[in-house]
Amino acid sequence: MIAIYCRQSIDKKDSISIEAQIESCKRLIFSEEYEVYTDKGFTGANTNRPQFEKLMKDIEKKKINKIIVYKVDRISRSLQDFVGIYARFEKHGIEFVSCNEQFDTSTAMGKATLQIIMVFAELERNMIQKRVKDNFYERAKKGLFLAGVAPYGFKKVPIQIDGINTQKLEIDSDHPEQMQAVKYMYSEYMLSKSLGELAKKLNKEGYKTNRGKNFTSVAIGRILRNPVYVRADADVYQYLKNKGALINEPIEYYTGEYGLTIYGTRKNKGKSKFNDLTNEHVQMNKHKGIISSSQWLSVQYELDKNKPVTNSGKGKKTWLTGLTKCGYCGLHISVVSGQRNSKRYINCGGRKANFCFKRTVTLTFDEIEEIVMECLTHYINEYEFTETENVRKEYQKENELKIRLVRLTDEIKELVNKVSQANETLLQYINDRVYQLDQEKKEIEEKIKYNKVQITDISQTKRLRMIMTEWDRLSFDQKKTMAQLFIEKIVIYNDIIEIIYK
Repeated sequence: MIAIYCRQSIDKKDSISIEAQIESCKRLIFSEEYEVYTDKGFTGANTNRPQFEKLMKDIEKKKINKIIVYKVDRISRSLQDFVGIYARFEKHGIEFVSCNEQFDTSTAMGKATLQIIMVFAELERNMIQKRVKDNFYERAKKGLFLAGVAPYGFKKVPIQIDGINTQKLEIDSDHPEQMQAVKYMYSEYMLSKSLGELAKKLNKEGYKTNRGKNFTSVAIGRILRNPVYVRADADVYQYLKNKGALINEPIEYYTGEYGLTIYGTRKNKGKSKFNDLTNEHVQMNKHKGIISSSQWLSVQYELDKNKPVTNSGKGKKTWLTGLTKCGYCGLHISVVSGQRNSKRYINCGGRKANFCFKRTVTLTFDEIEEIVMECLTHYINEYEFTETENVRKEYQKENELKIRLVRLTDEIKELVNKVSQANETLLQYINDRVYQLDQEKKEIEEKIKYNKVQITDISQTKRLRMIMTEWDRLSFDQKKTMAQLFIEKIVIYNDIIEIIYK
């Protein structure tokens, strides 16, 4: 029986359809019996195609004695694959015919012609791959949104750039809860520092992924790692550069306004996306970021630790662990469980060491926690978090200093690299210039160090205040994080509890 095999990757104007291939092949059949095998939507780069696999099984069963194709590359575009396939054809005495190339594989010349055709077919495939890859990278460098689903919280909107009809990202106004969830993730993660706990909380509160499914720690991790959300500034530039990323734009573009896109082929595909940025490309995008640089980087540094928060059994008796001090001896206060009840009493290191007896009032951690919670709530509600115009100007000034610092560092490196090629006169100039640059570099580092601007996102502040109204619903670790975030220490006397804030 004759087999007609047809394959078409995708429907496009310059490709021949499955139907047209079949008609061409049938012209070479007269009264013989035949069967048609078609694979539509499958690449010729490999042989993982259902109908092709069925054809090979029928060959093994001796059902086929002749194969007709429209072109050789319908079987495979890989010379290596085709050589193996054709060897199997010869093993079973299969006659192979191509309508378009018209050669006879029963002759030496026909076999040589076949191999030459396959060489050019593979060359064409490689050139197509390179053109697609180059076009992909060029689109990315223009800040155009690449193929695929829009990141969580965004949608794709039409835009024309340099005469090209493409798409850009924009916050999805049809699903505002998604971007709300993103902001929630960034703020909550720094409290719990656990992707698993954050996933449980998101799912409990009804948040869903783009596909309407529950969140997993992996999905949340990718969102937290994705620089598409960050308002990228000089700090973000330096962080990504230190991670091995190839950054398309100079640092001057990093003004703390726009989000980023990462593209390329991961060197280690076993690692999670965004974790290993070696040789990955970073491109400034056309959309504005929604997460501050400081918040995004704080999350990255925490994720970089790459270890989950584990329950070691230490400090689990009170969320004030490490903060409470005795007002008389100054030593740490720990929990002592009541022998006749389940109450948690306080005991200082001085009393354990048999020298501090000034504290005579019996207190429990239940009482202390209640007082601290009320005071902490009041402190957060009264604290002024508003970002003034002066703060914004200081932020801009600091970012410009950081940009200049990177430029100075790069110039020093370039000059040092030229030392080996310099004559005595040029070497003196290089030494003088490096000294000047190094002095300026130190001055800028001092300015950044002593003029550090503390900027707190107002939306984060609202979230913190809302957390305090939900205190009873917080987990132990979340309460502990909140306390350590704001409180330096808690000094306990007989009739006074003094809370010293950071």
